Amino acid sequence: MSSLGRGLLAAAVGLTGCAGEPPAEFSAPAAVVHDPFDDRYLVSNVSGAPLQRDNDGFIVSVAPADGSPQLWVRGGQDGVSLHAPRGMAIVEDTLWVADIDVVRRFDRRTAAPLGEVRVPGASMLWGVTAGPDGSVYVSDAGLDGAFAATGSDAIWKISPDGELSALVRGAELGQPTAISAQRAGIYAVGWRDGGFFQVDYRGTRTDLGKAPEAQLGGLCRIEVPTQTARGRRLMPTWFAGSWEGATVYRFALTGGVTAMSTTFEEPGLMAFDPVRRRLLVPSSARNLLHVEQL
Repeated sequence: MSSLGRGLLAAAVGLTGCAGEPPAEFSAPAAVVHDPFDDRYLVSNVSGAPLQRDNDGFIVSVAPADGSPQLWVRGGQDGVSLHAPRGMAIVEDTLWVADIDVVRRFDRRTAAPLGEVRVPGASMLWGVTAGPDGSVYVSDAGLDGAFAATGSDAIWKISPDGELSALVRGAELGQPTAISAQRAGIYAVGWRDGGFFQVDYRGTRTDLGKAPEAQLGGLCRIEVPTQTARGRRLMPTWFAGSWEGATVYRFALTGGVTAMSTTFEEPGLMAFDPVRRRLLVPSSARNLLHVEQL
């Protein structure tokens, strides 16, 4: 772990106060996204039970240089609705945030609320990703507040004009959590059995692999320097965080799966900082943000 990683750990833990002390900078952080426009890390915090609608969930902005955190937006303040935020995605100047059964929109520059898209029948919206055509995709993990199955498993599409439709749905998805839109389709991992799969933009599923332990809650695609027969090249590699395994798994293109040596307790929705080649992993169990130098 890098020195910045240790700094972020110290900041997060040091500000987790006891009763009567100032509130923590992180409180059950669930997701992180790198904002390439302002070069910062935005971290969503559930701040309470996962489906509690009277939570005042919030988002923290973290400076990559020194790990200093700053409150960016909090639910319950200035008319902002934000209860238990998880996945986030940036599309131009809009930040999309999954919040229980609603996808909320915020101005990326000012944090002003811009509206919402409600997902009927959703139980726990988890991951958010931006598609190549400007559409936004969001996963419903099909879980209740105790992380038991509800059967509402789905990946939803919000078109650029705001129309909501189901790309794919059904309990056979295995409780999809983290999702990542690529040219070929949506890549996803499952909570129930640790599956790693792809759904193309017509809704056809292809299984790609399975982690040794389940409860996958994060997914990130990174081009990693790899020695090949043609020399050292950047090769696409997928990383997935497992709550059950308390680790991050690396899925190779050949189908192999290996665990990273670092322990990650309840790893959330991860992100990659391509400028500094850092894997960012929030830990809701420890109220901190891990930074792994790749």
